[in-house]
Amino acid sequence: MADNPATAAATPAAFDIEQPACFYLGREYDLSTRTVQPDKYVMYDARDLTTHGVVVGMTGSGKTGLCISLLEEAAIDGIPCVIIDPKGDLTNLLLQFPDLSAGQLAEWVNEEDAQQKGLSVLDYAEQVAVRWRQGLSDTAQTPERIARLKASSEWRVYTPGSEAGLPLSILGTFAAPRANMPREVLTQKIDATATALLGLTGIASDPVQSREHILIAQLLLHFWSAGKDLDLPSLILQIEKPPLHTVGAYHLETFFPAKERVKFASTLNNVLAAPSFLTWTTGEPLDLASMLYRAGKPQQLIFYIAHLDDTQRMFFTTLLLEEMLSWTRRQSGTSNLRAMLYFDEVFGYLPPHPANPPSKAPLLTLLKQARAFGVGVLLATQNPVDLDYKALSNAGTWFVGKLQTERDKMRLLEGLETVAAETGTLTDRSYLETVISSLGNRIFLLHDIHRPAPVLFQSRWALSFLRGPMTKDQVSRLMEPVKRAKESAAPMAIPLCTHCHQELTADVGDRCPHCGRPPWANAQFRKQDKAFREQLRRAAPVDSSLSSRPPVLPPDVTQFYLPLSSPAPGVLYKPRVLGIVEIAFVVDKRKGKEHTETVRLLARPAATGHPLDWDHAETVGEALATTPLPGAQWDSVPDSLDTGRKLKALEKAFGEYVYSTRKLSLFQNRTLGLVSEPDESLDSFRDRCRRAAAAEAAQALAMEKAKFTPRFQALGMSVPEDPRGADQSGSSFFGWLFSAVLPASKEERAPSSRQEEKERKLKADYRAKQAEIHEKWKRVGEEYTPIQVKPRKADVRVTHFGLAWVPVLR
Repeated sequence: MADNPATAAATPAAFDIEQPACFYLGREYDLSTRTVQPDKYVMYDARDLTTHGVVVGMTGSGKTGLCISLLEEAAIDGIPCVIIDPKGDLTNLLLQFPDLSAGQLAEWVNEEDAQQKGLSVLDYAEQVAVRWRQGLSDTAQTPERIARLKASSEWRVYTPGSEAGLPLSILGTFAAPRANMPREVLTQKIDATATALLGLTGIASDPVQSREHILIAQLLLHFWSAGKDLDLPSLILQIEKPPLHTVGAYHLETFFPAKERVKFASTLNNVLAAPSFLTWTTGEPLDLASMLYRAGKPQQLIFYIAHLDDTQRMFFTTLLLEEMLSWTRRQSGTSNLRAMLYFDEVFGYLPPHPANPPSKAPLLTLLKQARAFGVGVLLATQNPVDLDYKALSNAGTWFVGKLQTERDKMRLLEGLETVAAETGTLTDRSYLETVISSLGNRIFLLHDIHRPAPVLFQSRWALSFLRGPMTKDQVSRLMEPVKRAKESAAPMAIPLCTHCHQELTADVGDRCPHCGRPPWANAQFRKQDKAFREQLRRAAPVDSSLSSRPPVLPPDVTQFYLPLSSPAPGVLYKPRVLGIVEIAFVVDKRKGKEHTETVRLLARPAATGHPLDWDHAETVGEALATTPLPGAQWDSVPDSLDTGRKLKALEKAFGEYVYSTRKLSLFQNRTLGLVSEPDESLDSFRDRCRRAAAAEAAQALAMEKAKFTPRFQALGMSVPEDPRGADQSGSSFFGWLFSAVLPASKEERAPSSRQEEKERKLKADYRAKQAEIHEKWKRVGEEYTPIQVKPRKADVRVTHFGLAWVPVLR
């Protein structure tokens, strides 16, 4: 980097430590003479931090001072920061006193330190002020730089679970993700949220074995997939009466009976109802999109968690990391440092394998993906052996201070060698071992993959007053002006461009839409890399998971290939799950009639231990390809599909799903004993019922005619003709049956003699019987009842199941 200001050297008087987008860290240190090189300034290119950084050093090494200096430089350059503060040290960033007066410092110095020196608080504060001025002068800084730091950003301390600082509402963190997430990313966010939430209750939260974890994850997936938000009270109610019928292959009541769900919901409700939890539900929502900038001014957000217990810390930290990851993914690509995440004392949150706390997954993802979005991650720890060095191989910058044990030093050297191997740079282990063993207070080794060689330097003097960890009461004093201003705040003024003074919209980028210049005072330090952005727009992103060869899988993994309707170059095979099942439905048990149908479904992979979403599976045709297309690329196979044993478990669940959900919808006429055919329409079935009813009616009329014939003959009469024969329209018997009965004739109504009375009565009885038969069978002919025919479990047969490769055009 010939043009990198980090390699420049000048005299102290001529050197500009305020170079844009560069962090002034201190000056080089000569180990042989153990002196500071006054003319060799160490400037750190802010863009280098997009490859992330790690700061290691024992207590007393000056690690906190260096980290605070890095955060101060970021603030001066207008870069917003998210700062996780487990001990309370980082709240010192708000102790900025440009005039360094003893009166201001007296409020914050430790009284115990003054007593040990036998001084009054004010006298001791005067000594601190003198020492601070001298420290600034010795590192080529002036008190005016403190004023610049103070004006560069707004500083806020949030205290989740407490109103000491700015309270924070965590209920909004169960809101559905606003951006379309890949299924794997959504699953990761759900798992981390469920694990963190269960951590508050003390319930085991194994994503595969814990049914409480699985139920919460399924509920979050159900509502988030539908774009619906959840808060903790509504989640508790959903646990009692979930909108789910099955969980995996089991019915909900089998998997998690209602009585036990009520107990689980009560446990969560106890957490919600506890007075101590009330402060978790009030305050500003955890939404970094609105928190990182206010009226165009960058914010330095310190999340103070020293007052929380271990489970609460893990709960909140996981939610914050997930929110940081979600915000990062919504940003456009850039090679400049857009924002920064600093995690102090990361011990326990990124442990080596096999430990896997819920904070680990989002932190790993940020280390792997945040670079493309201009977000840098800086982690600090005292003990290198407690970190996952495989994960930290993603860090391109290491600040190494004095270490506590030989074991820490050896582990650190292994980590640096891993980073060097990953990036193709060289590392002299013997040199590094010698240097690390000789480090003193405030002396650090800077190992940056963007530099030709490591640099040894003494860190600069902090601009903020480092008084040590703060209590909640002290944090409350710091935030009292912010709270008062918030309560009495007038409507926010519309921000103006600092050059053309035109009004700016909330979503303005790094350029004013009116004059084209950086709209904020410090925006010049956050310029977008246009070439990089254009490259992202024009070229498809490189996916390291793609391969030009099919993945090598065990022989017990059954694989299928789906055809491409119109072959074309640039084909990518994506993994899916194909299930083909034959179902036999017994339509008529008495007649032994069966109907067989074949179902072909294609589902997206799910995370290991999670059920496939067959409800949203795609229906595919019969045709399958015998071989893959030449010249295609292949996506990687998810862990959930890479062995025959895993696919066998999914196949069993697929059969259970089909058995519990597939039904044959038919129509039935119980009186006539008729059932519709599977492909028969309702109109056709009703027509068939009517004709069968007409046949039954004709038979019944014939029987009645036979019964009445002797009675008519006794009166010397013949049996009257059937109504169908008297129908003047000439319609058939079928038409007569499904029309009105003919009325009796006038002669039948007005008999003139006893004989005629008998004849009339006989004819009326006969007509009444005919009408009764007509009404009965007409009603029967119009009857139909919808029925659902379920298959027997033995009649559901999975014929094909396995990994399906689906071709898509890139």
